Amino acid sequence: MGYAAIAAVLERRLLRVRTEFVALLFGDLLLALSIGLGTWLLGRRELPYVASLPFSLAISCFWLGFGLLQWRAEMRGGFYTRDQALAPTKIWHQVVIYPVLGYLSWTACVGGLLAWDSSSPAILQIAAKAAVVGLIAAWLLAIAYDRRHPKLGHPPYDWRKLRPRPRPWSPQSISLRVHVRRS
Repeated sequence: MGYAAIAAVLERRLLRVRTEFVALLFGDLLLALSIGLGTWLLGRRELPYVASLPFSLAISCFWLGFGLLQWRAEMRGGFYTRDQALAPTKIWHQVVIYPVLGYLSWTACVGGLLAWDSSSPAILQIAAKAAVVGLIAAWLLAIAYDRRHPKLGHPPYDWRKLRPRPRPWSPQSISLRVHVRRS
């Protein structure tokens, strides 16, 4: 919801399937569902050591580092222009979403997958664990799909005016070229 609010308020746009990545619109929701199921599986039990705070913080730092490296690679590779890479939603996604969802996914999903509650029906726990794995797999498939089907993702943004640059945008990046072709 934070991403959608930033897009609406700062970028003056609503998220649409035609211009947004599948992994963002649907994949992140699937990941959130897996986090919810993992949390349910974990219950009130103590986190397994590999999902404890030190590991989870290290995973969060890993995802922050990954987000920063990906950000740089997307600019250098021409996927986004500098103005697109500095759009509020792009900053939010790379600096907030990656580390926070990385932390929550690791803690809840790994913790939930490793937890076992002898007082709960085994079939229910097995089904929930299979669902966690399936939801994460669906998220990964959405990412793979997006790599082959680029979309705009982030409009060029003008921070001096606190709004997107006016259209028409010149096709200076891979994502802008795709957007111009689809418009």
